[in-house]
Parts: sequence; structure tokens; C-alpha cells
Amino acid sequence: MTPPEPLPPLLPTQYRSPGERLLHGKGIVSAAGAGRAEDWVRLDRSARISTWQPGPRRSSGRVRVGFHWFDDHELNDWTIAPHWHEAGPDGRPARVAWSGPPTESEIALALCHDDPRLRAAALRLAGDGGLPGAALPLVLIRCADTDGTVRELARAVLGGALAGAEDAAVRALAPLALLLDLRRYGGWAREAVVSRLGGTPAEAVAELLASRRWECRSAGVRAGASAGLLDVAEAYAIAERDADVSVAGHAVRAALRLTRQALEAGDGPTREDALARFHAFMDGRRDPALGRTALATALDAGLLGPEDLARLAVSHHERVARRHALDTLLTEHDPIPYLDALSTARDAVVRAAAVERLRSAGRSDDLVRHLTDSHARVRAVARRELGAVGADPSTVYHALCADPAAVTPAAVTGLAERRDPGDVPLFRDLTRHARGPVRARALAALRMLGALPGDGPVAFADDPDPTVRNTVLRAVRRSPETLRPLLTAEHGAVRAAALDLLWSRHGFDWREAVPFLEDPAPRVIHVARSVVGRHASELPLPFVLDLAAPGRPPAQRAAGLALIDRHDDAGSLLAALRLADDPDFVVRWVARGRAVRVLRRLEEEVGGPYGDEIRRLVERHSAELPGWQQEIRRRNRAARER
Repeated sequence: MTPPEPLPPLLPTQYRSPGERLLHGKGIVSAAGAGRAEDWVRLDRSARISTWQPGPRRSSGRVRVGFHWFDDHELNDWTIAPHWHEAGPDGRPARVAWSGPPTESEIALALCHDDPRLRAAALRLAGDGGLPGAALPLVLIRCADTDGTVRELARAVLGGALAGAEDAAVRALAPLALLLDLRRYGGWAREAVVSRLGGTPAEAVAELLASRRWECRSAGVRAGASAGLLDVAEAYAIAERDADVSVAGHAVRAALRLTRQALEAGDGPTREDALARFHAFMDGRRDPALGRTALATALDAGLLGPEDLARLAVSHHERVARRHALDTLLTEHDPIPYLDALSTARDAVVRAAAVERLRSAGRSDDLVRHLTDSHARVRAVARRELGAVGADPSTVYHALCADPAAVTPAAVTGLAERRDPGDVPLFRDLTRHARGPVRARALAALRMLGALPGDGPVAFADDPDPTVRNTVLRAVRRSPETLRPLLTAEHGAVRAAALDLLWSRHGFDWREAVPFLEDPAPRVIHVARSVVGRHASELPLPFVLDLAAPGRPPAQRAAGLALIDRHDDAGSLLAALRLADDPDFVVRWVARGRAVRVLRRLEEEVGGPYGDEIRRLVERHSAELPGWQQEIRRRNRAARER
């Protein structure tokens, strides 16, 4: 009778970690699963995490297997795992608690154990021939161990094993060796395997690059670039498509190093092509940290000249990259040939740095046009530099502000920053300028100088330009006496802002906000609804029912429907049923949802003055109520799934 064929090794499942499979006596190959580099690292990490506590450990968690819950100790009793026994009082020496001789799974657990004494004890079995051949990848991991004794033992064992191993067995270790190169002490393991093979295998790099683990892909990029298995285009492609910033950073560093090597050797792309590829990557990259990495690497590699730094400082879309390029240009190169480009940058810091160097470049006349820059920092630098050459910026500002055709908002602000009380009449004249932004800056200048007239905000609250109205609101937000007249302003935005400021800053009485529930502007109604909200139960029910009546504007109906919910169920139900067929989608579905909830809450027939109308409306919508309920459940379910 022929013996039955042995069953194939079990692969890892979602119910057992690799360390737990070793605990249950499975072999090393079965616990490692597919045997990729990441599988061996996962096995090592799993066993180490499970054995981190000295001595036998008893867990106290709960584990779900299928549809059942189990005590973790019931499934995985780590007290039976190999552990270290200290020397006893009876003279017994310190030793490892495992079988005699230890099984393959116990040796693997000891090799991955958190206690370095067990790892060293497992490696010493190699001298007696007790180390299974399947444990060679775990020995390779121990070659990068943080414990020096374990590391030296593992390297001695691996050196002997590699000397007599076949090429196929060593080649299978290559991906793991390349992955270990990322660790502090992993260089020896990589060198031992790669030198035995005579070079880095291309299939090992391909396996790492195809992994889902970011550290594997990082190791693949590093090994492929150092071995010449990745070119510049492939490295850039990885940097652009990989979702992990760390992997992309390794890839872009590799791409730039390879670019420098190709330029030095003279057998690659031209410098113009290399810079064009770098700028394309910088313009399309998605993460600021990745852009900083690329820029720092390119600077270290010497790939960027002053014109490239000026281009990045002027046009790059990430602030840190712009300013890094600017600092490098200013400290390592002469920025004078690039001042024209830098002075037009969108970054105010870059423009200010260029303006600051115009005087030393002998171009003091160009400072005048920067007095009206849109940013205060640039204007301040321009005024300071003009003052250093004996010019008076006030003369330029007065000339610009006196000409209605030439005046700009920045010129008005620049003159106001001089804080000269003698300019108040000029600013008052500019409050009547034809352009709204100029009028707004003139009002802001008067406020800055403390010369804003008492009735000025009220007079300009109805200005057609929104920038003027916003300036007025900023000027009076701390004065309730000035805010109250704005409640009757022409523009709804001004009325809403004044009502909100009075309520949030100055203790506005909620009763004064009730009339604004019937305001024609939706923004005013929204603010008034917030003011009245918690006091809605004190409002007369007929008033709120009238506010929510069909025919009112949508904002008023929505406010009435929200406020009436604070009243009794009968009033809320009546308002909801009246608006159940409202033409506004939001009002209609809010009303239907409220009607369904109130009807579910009511157990008795509704009476009172609204009972007849409620019963009539309920009878009219009786056929539609089940559909409303189903639709509300569907919408709630969709909202939860989002």
C-alpha cells in the first residue's frame, strides 16, 4: 500500500498571522507563504511583535473567526512559545525553553524572537547541523540585526551557507538582501549575496518594484539605480506615478543622480534636455515635500544654473520651492542679471528681494514703479531704497493721487502708509472717485489716520461697489451705534453683516431680529433665523405659520419651517403638511421628513384649532406617506454610506 501524498503547505490566511502559524507548528515555508522578500520580513515582524514581552506571555484579546468570537488565548497560547529561562536557585543554568531537539517552527520562532538571547541560541544550532535549510532567509535578516552578537553569528552562518549553495538558492535571496540594504546594518547582507552572484539580478529589482509595500519599492529603486538597471526615464516615471512620497523621493533622487552621471560621461541627453525634463517634473509634481526633495537634490548635483534658479523663483507654484531657489540664487550667484524677471514674480518675497538690489545695481530710477506694488512689503522696500538715494516717495504718491486717471488703489494705500495727517483732504476727495476700489482704499486711509467722519460709514453703506461696503463694515464693526443705522441699508449683504455683528459682538436683543425674518434678502433671513433660533418657542404660532405659508419666498418658508419645529407637534405638523408639495426641492423634502416624524410621534387624533385642517391634509396625502418614508430612508442610508 502506497503512503498518501503529503498535503501541500497551508498558505497564510486572514485568521492567522505568520507568527501564529509557527506557534501552531506549521513549517517555515508554510508560514512565509509566497516567499517574497516582503513575506519574510512580515514573518519576522509578526513573531517579534508576538514575543516582545520577556518570558511566557498570555494574551487577553478577542479574535473574530468567521461569524464567531474567541478569546485570543484560546486560539494562540504564546506561553508555549520558546522563551528564556533564567538560572534557577537550584543551580540550573540559564537556557532556552523549547523541545529537545527543537522543531523547525520553534527554531524559526527563536530566530525572530524579540529576545536576542533566543536569536543567538537558534543561530548556534548551525554548528551542530540543527538549522533547517528553509531558515536561510531568516538568517539573512539576522545579518542586519541590531544586536552585535546576533549579527556576527548570523554573518558567520550565512557565509558558510553561501559558499556551498547553488546559484538558484542564492538568487532567491537577492530580493530580500536588497530590501535589507535599507536598514542600518543591512549593507553587509546585500554585498554578501550580490558578490556571490556577480551582480544585482534584474528579476530581483523587478520583484521589489512590483510590490505593494513602499519599502520594497524604495529598495528596488535604490538597487536598480545603483546597479544601472534603471535609466533616467524609468526613474522619473516611478517618481511621477508612485503614490507613496517616500518611494517617489527615492526615484527622483535616483533620476537626478543618473542625469548627472550621464552629463559627466557625455553619453546621455544634452543639458538643455535634462533641465527641460527636470522642470517638467517640478511643474507636474503633486506634493510639496517631493518638490523640495527634487530641488535640493538638483542643487546638490550641480544641475541648476542661475537662470534655472531665477525661473523657479519667478514661476514655480509652490512657495517653499520658490524661496529655496531664491535663497540659493542670492547666496551662490550674482542676481543682478535676473532682477527684471525677479521683480515681476508673483511671490512678494521674491519681488521684494529684487527691489532691494536695484539700488546696488545702479538702477535707482526703477524703484519708482514699485512704490505702487500690490504688496505692502514690496512698497516698504521701495520707499526705503528711494529714501537711501535722497528721493521723497511722497512726491510720487501725491502726483499719482492728484491725477484721477493715473491713481491706483495701491498708490492710495502707499500714500496712507506714510501716515501724514496733511493728506486727509486728498483722501476725502478720493472717496468720490469714479472707481470703487479707489474709493474703498481712500476710506481705509481715512480710517488709518483716524479721520473717518462720523456719518461716513452710513453714507457709503449703499455704495454700488462691494469693496467699499466691506471697508465700511470693517470700520464700524466695534461701534453698535454706527451699526444700527446699517440695518436699513439698501444692500442685503450690508444688512445681514450688520445684524450678525450686532448679535455676535454687542448683545443684540433677539426680539429686534424677528422683523428681519420677513426681509426680502435670503442672507438677512438666514442671520435672523440664527438669532431667533433658540427663542423660537416664544414666537406666536400664527406668525410662524404665516411665515412658512405657501406663496412666501423660499428662504422665508425654510425659516418658518425650521422655527416652527420648536412649537407643539400640531403646529409643526400643520406647517409641514402645507409645504409638502412646495415647488422648492429642499423645502419640500424637509417638510415631508418632518411630517413623517411628527405623525410617527403622535398617538392620538389631533385636535385644537388646526385639527380639521391637519386631518384634511393627512387624508389628502395618505397615499403618498409610505413613499415619503421610503425616500427618506433611502436618503438617510445614502448619507451614511458617504
